Amino acid sequence: MAKADKKLRCAIYTRKSTDEGLDKDFNSLDAQREACAAYVLSQQHEGWTLLPELYDDSGHSGGTLERPALQQLLDDVRSGMIAVVVVYKIDRLTRSLADFAKIVDVLDGAEASFVSVTQAFSTTSSMGRLTLNVLLSFAQFEREVGAERIRDKVAASKAKGMWMGGGVPLGYEAIDRKLVVIPEEAETVREIMRRYLEADSIKALVEELGRDGFVSKRRISNRGNAMGGNPIKRGALKHLLSNPIYVGELRHKDKKYSGQHDAIVDRETFDAVQAKLVDRTSPGSAGGPERRMALLAGMIWDDRGRPMSPTHTKNHDRRYTYYASNMNDHAEAPALRLPAGEIEQSIRRAIAQWLRANANMQALVTSRSADEKKGIFARAAQLAAEVEQLPVNRASEVLNQLSLRVTVSENEIDGSFEPAAALGVVASNDTRTIKADFKIALVRRNYGHESRMRLQPLQADRVVRDDRLVELLGRSFTAREELLQMDEKTIRSTKSTRLRHLQRLARLSYLDPNIIRSILNGNQPKELSPRNLWRMADLPIRFVEQRLVLGFPTI
Repeated sequence: MAKADKKLRCAIYTRKSTDEGLDKDFNSLDAQREACAAYVLSQQHEGWTLLPELYDDSGHSGGTLERPALQQLLDDVRSGMIAVVVVYKIDRLTRSLADFAKIVDVLDGAEASFVSVTQAFSTTSSMGRLTLNVLLSFAQFEREVGAERIRDKVAASKAKGMWMGGGVPLGYEAIDRKLVVIPEEAETVREIMRRYLEADSIKALVEELGRDGFVSKRRISNRGNAMGGNPIKRGALKHLLSNPIYVGELRHKDKKYSGQHDAIVDRETFDAVQAKLVDRTSPGSAGGPERRMALLAGMIWDDRGRPMSPTHTKNHDRRYTYYASNMNDHAEAPALRLPAGEIEQSIRRAIAQWLRANANMQALVTSRSADEKKGIFARAAQLAAEVEQLPVNRASEVLNQLSLRVTVSENEIDGSFEPAAALGVVASNDTRTIKADFKIALVRRNYGHESRMRLQPLQADRVVRDDRLVELLGRSFTAREELLQMDEKTIRSTKSTRLRHLQRLARLSYLDPNIIRSILNGNQPKELSPRNLWRMADLPIRFVEQRLVLGFPTI
């Protein structure tokens, strides 16, 4: 039990899944905070003191940890600022058992605990943890049942032809949850359909529409930011041309239903467009098992300015895809070639890591209000998740919106993108450009008789936790403790082989704390094994040299 003379710094965490009702003078977050504050006050005799910082997540699901206020809370717990986390109910913190285990690990590591004011238990006992697991099992069950009900409701509503929200397509506006035709935009849609039937290809039509000033739908977000009004790109154009909403239908997964809204395009024209789309689609991109879309098409060049295009080879009925330099008749430098899967995943991770880095976001939101900063951090977390997790076709659209440019040389990959517009950091009429950069190292490795370029395994390219490495580190700290407790008499009586073994083990306990933390989190380089670490004869004393020798990125 805590003593009265020991101050326990308490932080209140509140969450609401939607933004609905938050404009009221006293909303759900206020009610949660008030109940938690009253509980902390009742424990004042135990030394509890309430911190002034607010950790509020509005409009965020409890099924994910990607919440700005929660991430800030966990960072403050790690730094030792918080001793007790107070929540109204456990499901405000998380509805996922897996996420709960991660949160408890953070709390345990900082010797902190948390309290639910409506559910009495303690995380310090095994019975308390069992109670938590049971409660969270029901919370997760409720979330999954709720999600199933929503999916069923959406399916049933679309079967009745009701529009269920989402991005309003060009040609319509949403009024009272119904799609209403905008005559001027509807004519634009019909003109695009007509032009496609006359065009040689989608690429040619994109260029033609750009020259003639056709732009995407303009809209104002819920936060008042201007969006859209940009040149129509290939992916958006193909979606428009194939969208059955323009003939009065709604699509739900692989089914189509007659909608309650008016059609914009006549059936004959729409069917002709679909027939041409199918006719112009090559067998290799028809959506079968052989299909592989190129995530970086049109966004990647080599260091001599030559575009790098997707290409593939087959070996033993297995398809291998690469990005290779486009060669011309006068090219002197050899073509560069990299495995498509490796480079795409590494670039996705590099961009997501940049967006999640607190320092990068702080540099973008200088001179912004607290509410604006919170919104930008939330959008950055969402954008990072989209870049990492979306399917290739949708992720490619996101990367195009970020104006991604990738340059490949013999030694490294240089990438740059523009996050400001996607995050709503600059106004639509602001011409300033905020560039974000990243680098990925490359190495040459010998495969049989030829040398090939491969990605250097950096921080974005890690493996899962190696329990043998973790065990080796644990033994090293045990060995160090044993050596420190030895007196002169004990040292003389200990066999020399035993002493050398303990000394060799103990030196690993003096590794850079960042290296130890990475190993515990499973973020070590692929090449680092317990055998390699144990056999390393000369382990540098300086942390920077340790990171270089062991293959960790310098920080």
